[in-house]
Amino acid sequence: MGEWSKKIGEYGEKVVERFFSIIGWNDLSSGVTLKCINSEQHLNDKGKPKETHGIDFFYSYISPLVSGQLNNIVISSKYKTIKYPNSPTKLFKEFMDDLITTLECFECSDFKNSILVNNPCSSINDIGVLFWLNNQSDSNDDLISMVSSARIDAIANRTIYIVDNMRIAFILEVMKYIKIMEKKYDYFFYYPNTGQNINPQNRQNTGKILPVEYLNSSIIPIKLVNRDNTKETCLFIATLNNFEEDDLIRLIGLSKDITTDLIGEVIIAFPDYEELNHRQSVTIAKQKFQSSEFTKIINVVNFNNSLNVF
Repeated sequence: MGEWSKKIGEYGEKVVERFFSIIGWNDLSSGVTLKCINSEQHLNDKGKPKETHGIDFFYSYISPLVSGQLNNIVISSKYKTIKYPNSPTKLFKEFMDDLITTLECFECSDFKNSILVNNPCSSINDIGVLFWLNNQSDSNDDLISMVSSARIDAIANRTIYIVDNMRIAFILEVMKYIKIMEKKYDYFFYYPNTGQNINPQNRQNTGKILPVEYLNSSIIPIKLVNRDNTKETCLFIATLNNFEEDDLIRLIGLSKDITTDLIGEVIIAFPDYEELNHRQSVTIAKQKFQSSEFTKIINVVNFNNSLNVF
């Protein structure tokens, strides 16, 4: 409890902006003001009609997971110096309602139209992202689990991602580990075949932009390329979950499925891996696979321990 909050505290109040630069979301718009087009239903905290909506950050990019789709990311950032409430549902609903009404007015805004002028696409997906963070060590980091049963009626037909302490610190710590290796390796986020990105003319297998879909993922796949020998590549898979033998087996299976063109090492990273305590479980997990040549290239590490970076 509070482990990820401590890491958030280390990054400071500018953690969200720093996060964007690390995941490749560059040149964001910030402090955007939209005119409210539904003031009869969109009320402020005093019950009066809203005149405007504020967007904390906005990012737009062509999705590598859905061919020809433009993702418009409307971002609300809530950074508190107090821990998550024991019963966060009420405040969470307020934050969500504000983001949802902002999305409604964004959809018909001049600002959105200005984005579309220079972005030819076959489909458009307007997405909301709510960052709710704090830096208190006595906080329950897993906000998403605490609000998972909250009913938000207006969310129908909308995609909204929630980023809490646990999710953002996980990605930041993984990227911190990767950055330490940058002198030897360049890195790219891996884009799997989704069945919606099969157009060979624009299909991307890897890239520098972290897809918005990864914000709530417990697994981040990354391709490492040796700067001195680009034919030497490695697959790095980090998981948010603590080490379990069954999880390792699943991740070995996943890495086997996506390493057809990788000739280097496969690195599987957990937040709590300890070689002395887990080495035997790693051996047992590898023995579940008949391909000893493949399992020989698998290395299990702790992404919170930069001393072990190869």
